[in-house]
Amino acid sequence: MVESKFFKINPRYKDIHKDLLTRYAQFGGGAEADKFINSRSFSNVYESYIYAFFIGLNRDVRSDVLNEDKSSTFWEMENWKPRSLVNYLFSCSIAKSNFDMAAVEYMDEGEVADEIRKVKNTIEAYANGGFSVIKGEVEKDPESASDPNFFIQLLMDSK
Repeated sequence: MVESKFFKINPRYKDIHKDLLTRYAQFGGGAEADKFINSRSFSNVYESYIYAFFIGLNRDVRSDVLNEDKSSTFWEMENWKPRSLVNYLFSCSIAKSNFDMAAVEYMDEGEVADEIRKVKNTIEAYANGGFSVIKGEVEKDPESASDPNFFIQLLMDSK
């Protein structure tokens, strides 16, 4: 029951990152070949979101999405692939969010929703933190962003 609720999460990104997402990812998905034709690093927004999450997590950079922040969503996590990577993202988020795994089976629906929200907020915070890191690196050295290994290097570097 709880697991299926995780996959219904539709995480937000801050609208200040929309230009970054538009530059590097195709909204609405597309064929793998189309991403190269359109000079995009990612075929889907969720792929860039996953990368941003792990960059934020690796560097311990969080940027919480507050109620007053303008934000957008794009797709429920049940549609993200590969599932094994999404599961790993959930595992990391659960560990960082103070999700009460032992007590959740005894909670009512409202309490379970609160626990799921902790995980969602953690995912959003690290992803938006990662987007901030990416944006900073692009602003610091715009040429580096054209390197095909740019995102891999950001993921490998911990600062």
